Amino acid sequence: MSAVNQGDLYAHVVRHVVAPLWAMREKSPYLRHYKKFLQTQYRPLDEVRRDQWTRLKSLLDHAYAHTRFYRDRFDALDITPQDIRTWQDFEGLPLLTKDDIRAKRDAMVADNIPKDLLFPKKTSGSTGVSLSFFVDEDSLQWKRGCALRHDEWTGWRLGERIGAVWGNPEYKKSWRGYVRNALLERGTFLDTLRMDEEAMTDFHASISREKPTLLFGHAHSLYLFARFVQQSGFSPIQPKGIISTAMVLHDFERILIEEVFGCKVTNRYGCEEVSLIACECEAHQGLHVNMDTLHFECLRDGKPAGAGETGAVVVTDLTNYGMPFIRYLVGDTARMAEKPCTCGRTYPLIESLEGRIADYVRTPEGEYISGISLTENFAMVLDGVKQMQIVQDALDHLLFRVVQGENGQDQALRTDIARLVQERFGSSMRHDVEYVDSIQSETSGKYRFCVSKLEQHFL
Repeated sequence: MSAVNQGDLYAHVVRHVVAPLWAMREKSPYLRHYKKFLQTQYRPLDEVRRDQWTRLKSLLDHAYAHTRFYRDRFDALDITPQDIRTWQDFEGLPLLTKDDIRAKRDAMVADNIPKDLLFPKKTSGSTGVSLSFFVDEDSLQWKRGCALRHDEWTGWRLGERIGAVWGNPEYKKSWRGYVRNALLERGTFLDTLRMDEEAMTDFHASISREKPTLLFGHAHSLYLFARFVQQSGFSPIQPKGIISTAMVLHDFERILIEEVFGCKVTNRYGCEEVSLIACECEAHQGLHVNMDTLHFECLRDGKPAGAGETGAVVVTDLTNYGMPFIRYLVGDTARMAEKPCTCGRTYPLIESLEGRIADYVRTPEGEYISGISLTENFAMVLDGVKQMQIVQDALDHLLFRVVQGENGQDQALRTDIARLVQERFGSSMRHDVEYVDSIQSETSGKYRFCVSKLEQHFL
């Protein structure tokens, strides 16, 4: 047992008793998947690709036989899955866009998967537009096992405590969630909707007492907390590892976080639609593409981007048969590395990621509220909104730029926005609503949900 575990004997109990019993109670195979992923992560790349091809062919056959959307798509091309004989054939299939999913979601759902095994999901709308879809139970368990393996690349082990800088903790939604968190997941949270001095002081006190071996959170939120700890003169905890996700991790943020907490930051990339896409290993030479649950493409002008070239991220979920995502255009860009990682894993490396930079809203009272968290508290709860952007042009003023949906009602929407502004930012924050026909994208091709025009002193 590690030195940390000797002071946390319950972590050993969770790993060997609580987690297996909980999985048995849930009839979840995720721990079996996890053990398999540990054994297969050093496979030769050719073997990985052969396995992917077998699974892809099965997925294409299923999608054609059991979803109206893909059957229509193949028929329009006058082909069947049997005509897809090479990777080049596959790469000739049309891309799946977010607009496709919004317009044809029901037609994408497989007709042979029981409804009680389909779980509704919704993106937070970091591009300003939320997306609804379904994931089947088997897919969730594959991804859960894979994520656990990647979590442990940080040095953390299942059962050990976690400190999370994250908005809207899931466990707070029910008493069962509290029990699960206390006995199994063991997370302590700093809600990114309230990163003021009092909240960060309380969080620091909690993790200093509980000594989590993993810190997890939004890239910039972790950076803000590290800056707070440094400037306050607090003694930082020293976890085994830190996982940064949901936002672009800038070099200056990584440097400070590692300096304050005395360990390496593991950068991770994923999206709600397909879960984990890529993650750094202990060598920190780039992000390994998650080839165990998805097929990854990086396209430039519709063709595979070369090493060192920036391209659009396209993924195929090899596990979600309930609502297949085949050649899904995520909306992010990446640059692939030229050399493999020295760790021995053969999975391709992403050298850098672009996009997902969410500005923070700063309140007159001095609080910083992350744009990632705001998407969950505005875009996902407002009806009649096709797209939205929050622009802070003064310390006490926000401009809500809104593209109305077909069923949008002006007065009801203005009332809802006013209520949310009061709840999230306080009575001293003024706001206006501006209706627009469209919201222009950044040069990267992504929309920014939250834009701050203030000088960002906390940087």
